[in-house]
Amino acid sequence: MRKGIRIAALLLAVLCCLPFVGCGSVSAKVKADRVATRVVATAGGVDIYYDELYYLAMNRIRERREELGEGALESAGEREALAAFVRENLMSKTHALISVGYDYGIDLTKGDIADEVQSEMDDILKNTFGDDRKAYIRSLNGDYLTDRYVRQYIGAEEFLATEIILAMLEKGEIDDSEETANRVIRSDDMIRTVQVFLDKSDAANTRELAESIRAEIAAAESDDARYDAMRRAIAGKYNDDFADVGNGYYFLRGEMDAAYEKAAFKLANYEVSGVVETGNGYYIIMRLPKSEEYITSHYQELKEKSYIVQLNQKVDERFAGMHLEMTKFGASLDVCSLPSLDAGGRDGTPVWLIVVISVAGVALVGGVVYLIRKKTGKGAAKKKK
Repeated sequence: MRKGIRIAALLLAVLCCLPFVGCGSVSAKVKADRVATRVVATAGGVDIYYDELYYLAMNRIRERREELGEGALESAGEREALAAFVRENLMSKTHALISVGYDYGIDLTKGDIADEVQSEMDDILKNTFGDDRKAYIRSLNGDYLTDRYVRQYIGAEEFLATEIILAMLEKGEIDDSEETANRVIRSDDMIRTVQVFLDKSDAANTRELAESIRAEIAAAESDDARYDAMRRAIAGKYNDDFADVGNGYYFLRGEMDAAYEKAAFKLANYEVSGVVETGNGYYIIMRLPKSEEYITSHYQELKEKSYIVQLNQKVDERFAGMHLEMTKFGASLDVCSLPSLDAGGRDGTPVWLIVVISVAGVALVGGVVYLIRKKTGKGAAKKKK
């Protein structure tokens, strides 16, 4: 009898904890309103979700309102332009990369990539939000984002290409000869830059400040003088990126933020870009000639990086053959008046579900206790006879 009661008590303890499982980890997935994961379109076998369309449309609306005022969307022309912008940008090369990943059985939401993304989210929650989950949700809502979309972005931008390249190498689909690597490394497909970066998370870092730093560098009349001015700015108090001050960054198309790359690949050696704004902050970029000494000492690293060119060719081909197909739900949406989306809409367990599970748990335990007592009672009756 006592053993039966101990089992019942244990069951009750477990059931009472169930409503809270999954809520303890600060960087556990944050579930948005259900509409976030409704499919609005497909392309190349990849589902495109409402939260992606919402992010694209709402940020565009914010930009137009900042430029034209609150009445920006009152014009029929502006409304049509917004709808066209969303249609043109909803399908991206990220979706083409995800589609190519499917060819090799690679899914962003599973396996090693999902583990890497979770580790990245742990760092973001700790270092950016001080493990404050509510602050993270507020930030998502402020930028019209969801946790799912952030994870997709991190997985695709930071880890997916590497996984696909490894799969391509295993299948012998990449030319890993030194001849090909040397050609790529020394071509304009790979460039070298240095930069000054002003992090937006610091309220003191404004576009105006970035423009003044850029103007000071660009005012120098010779390449040497401009490079010296750039080095002073990199070492200055406003720069928030000292990752590779001496050598700069050697990279190919597809590695960096799209806005950064667009500006960098247009530059001549020792030329300075305009202020490049990204989601994280403001960049002032200078392109430099590649160093043979650096290439020699980092040859294997650069050779492996050169494989990205071959992956990019595959992604470009896939993207060129992809067609955006709107779902019935996606086609029904008015991008000028979208259903609102709360990034933390389903974060945690609803109160009603806690009550239901708790009541069910108590009922189950009660039933177990009743059966144990009934069985024990029958046993005692038999002995008595």
